This record gives sequence, structure tokens and C-alpha cells, in this order.
Amino acid sequence: MTTPPIRLAVVDDHILFRKGLSALISGFPNMEVAFEAGDGQEALERLDQGIVPDVVLMDLQMPVLDGLQTVRLLRVQYPQVRTIIISMHDEPELIDSLRAEGAHGYLLKNASPEEVHRAILAVLGQDTRANRIISARF
Repeated sequence: MTTPPIRLAVVDDHILFRKGLSALISGFPNMEVAFEAGDGQEALERLDQGIVPDVVLMDLQMPVLDGLQTVRLLRVQYPQVRTIIISMHDEPELIDSLRAEGAHGYLLKNASPEEVHRAILAVLGQDTRANRIISARF
């Protein structure tokens, strides 16, 4: 019996970054990109259409609806969806506020492919080694 693939959404207003991250994820075993979106509003619309991923990888700073606002809405409307914020900012206060608002993980945009893979598994509770890494960021 095979396990269903982990479904992810990639939300970032920078098309090149979004496409690159999607391509990276598509190369991970047992993972697939359910959809891409350019901002939080577009992502929520896709979820409202019934395309509900297991994990959302999302930029912090986006037009229309940013990552923090989207995390707040996801926490209420789709509590089963795990969120990983991806940003170039590494301020402890910001990371603490994201955790308090309901984000499950945080990655810097210069993270390695292995860190991205482990973070996805960690927020789903599928990699205990990765949980230590995520909790170090959180």
C-alpha cells in the first residue's frame, strides 16, 4: 500500500522564486504541488474551491494579502493546513510573532533544498530530526 503524496501550495509574488520552489518540491519523493498563487488572497480562493494542500509554503511580504494575514485566516478557516513562512528576514521578534499567529515553520529564502524538505516533513510530524531544526527556528 502506498501513501498518498504530500500536497503543497507555493505562495509567493515573485514568479521566478515560486516556479523554482515548485520545481524543487516536485523533485522530492512523495510530494506534489497542488497549486501556486501570487498572494494570500489567491491562495485562499484556491482553498475555497476545494484545493486544500497539506502544507502551504508562503512568502511573508506580498501584495493584496501578506503572509501574516494569510496565516491568521488559515488558522481559523483551515486549521488542518500547516504553514511554513519563507522570508529573507531573520529577526527573532518577527519569528516569534509568526509563531504566535499560528505559523508552523519558518525558513529563510537562502535555505538549502534539504532544509526545505526537512521543514515540510517536520511540520507534518514525519521527521523527528527535522522537528529539532524547526523548533530551533521557532
